[in-house]
Parts: sequence; C-alpha cells; structure tokens
Amino acid sequence: MTSTNDVGLASERIQNATEVDLNEVTCSTICENILWKPLSCQQCETHFCSMCIRQWLDKHPNECPMRCTSFIERPCSKFIARQLAKLKVVCIYRTYGCQEVIPYEALEKHEITCGNQLVKCIRCQLDVPRKNLAQHQPVCQQTTAMSLDRNMVHVTCQNDSKKSNSEIAALKAEVQLLRQALMARDILADNNKFHGKNGCEDFEETQISSQVIHELAKLRVRCAYASNGCRVLLFYYELEQHERVCEFESIPCELCQYPLSKRSPMAEHTRRACFEYMRNKNPSGIQQQLMILYNAFEESQAENRRLQLTITQMQKEFRDLNAACVRKDSKTSKK
Repeated sequence: MTSTNDVGLASERIQNATEVDLNEVTCSTICENILWKPLSCQQCETHFCSMCIRQWLDKHPNECPMRCTSFIERPCSKFIARQLAKLKVVCIYRTYGCQEVIPYEALEKHEITCGNQLVKCIRCQLDVPRKNLAQHQPVCQQTTAMSLDRNMVHVTCQNDSKKSNSEIAALKAEVQLLRQALMARDILADNNKFHGKNGCEDFEETQISSQVIHELAKLRVRCAYASNGCRVLLFYYELEQHERVCEFESIPCELCQYPLSKRSPMAEHTRRACFEYMRNKNPSGIQQQLMILYNAFEESQAENRRLQLTITQMQKEFRDLNAACVRKDSKTSKK
C-alpha cells in the first residue's frame, strides 16, 4: 500500500505546525511538501526531498533545479535536521483507523509495521488491515470473492450503460445551448469566415515580442500529469520536452490495472478488453468464470438489439397496413 516514501509528506499531516516554521522545511522548488529524507545542493544550499531530486536528476543529469552550474549532493544541514526532528506527524494510515502521532524520525519504521496498513489477501484479493489478516484468512472463501466479482461485473455494466446514455444526452443539450448563446452574440454564424473574439476582420500571424518571451521563460509550471502523481516543477520552455517522457503519463485501470495513457487521443479501453487482460494475466478459475459471465452479458445485449429491430420493423409494417386499410375504407365510402 502507499506510504510516505511513495507520496511524500504533506504539510496537513503535521500536528505541531505552530512550533516550527514549515517554510524552512518545505521542498518549495519541486513538490512543495515537507522535506522527506532531504538532501541539499552544495552550491546554493537548497534542500530537496531525496525522491524529488532523484527524479529531477534522471531527466536533468548534473543540473540543479535552482540553475547552479552543476549539482553536487550534500547531506541535509544540521539546522534542517533539528527542525524536522521537532515535527509530530499523523500516520498515513489514519483513514484506515490508526490514531498514532509519530515523531518525524520514527515515521518510516512505524509505517512498515502499522497494523492498520491494508494488505491484499492472497485468496480473495480483498484489502484487509494487517492486524486482521491472520483472523481473515482461515474463513476466507474463493466462492465469496467470485460472487462479489460477478455482482460487480453485472452492476458495473448496467451503471456504465446508464451513465453513458445520460452523459451523451447531457452533452448534446449543452452543445445546443452553447451554440445558441454564441449565435445570439454574433460570435458564431454560418456565413462568418473568421470568428475573432476581439472583433478583428481577419487573422494575421505575427511573432510575439521579446519581452513576452523573456517573461514566459521566468515561469515555473507544474507538469500536466501532476494529478497522476508527477511532482516536478519546470521552467516554461522545458515543459513540453518533460511531458513527452513523463513517467506519470499513464495511470492504471481501476479494474484490471492495465496502464492507460491520458494523452490525447486517448485509446479506447473497453470492458471486454479489461476482462481479457485480467484473464490473460491471471488465468485462474474465477477469471474464466468472469469472462463467461461477460460473454453471456454481451450476447444478451445483442439479442436485445435484435429484438428491438424486430419490434421496430413490426411497428412499421403495422403502420403501413393500417394506412392501407384507411385508404380502402375511404374508397368504399365514396362508392
């Protein structure tokens, strides 16, 4: 499960924040969290989390984030070490029931042995608190897990179908409203070749000024994949190159853990592909059962579509027959 070593130390976890100036112990140039296992640059004496600076150096060998001529690693200063040692930190597994508040220096050891850390049961694949695993395993049954997975597949497929239909309808309505609003403001019209929002009659491309280029070069920008876990903070003109190779571009599918790219255009990851990937990765009996269940679900959907087409055709034939009867009655009455 996730630990402080994986995600860093957020300032919200500090319990005695008023006793220490957190600005002095923050990795302000990269992740903006509290320094975790810090190192510093010998030239500028700026401190960084060890994980942050390792990731930075992988992409920028021998280059300091603060633009020093080179990065020479130096241990954390005694002052920073003393300040960090004063911190009292909430356990990262508090959401799972741990109420411990641990000194900074003892945090890593506590997390390794914390009884509230979730571990995966090798039988049913459920996440169970470490302290309860010994009691859980003797009564764990694969049939229970299979039943849960079948229900999950059924409910997930139903929910996906309903959600997709409602989202499509909502998007169509929003597009129509937006189009009407734009046309009402003369921003959008069928005979407009150009739609400049500043009232320009035409668009002519030109170079931006050197002042704008200079100001942009000063900007430090977060990676587009920060929501996936990337903590790097880059200068504006380095951003595009970093995002081409960012290791956080792909995130795993919540169901099968297959890495999915969030970069446009996004590749389609269907539910069938999801289950086939799980079956190939772990060809156990339960995965075979899930695949059989999903095949049956797809067949029932196909049968429903065929029935709907039949009903539509019968309705058309009924309307045609009814129209023919009306015409015949009309001719008879005229005679």
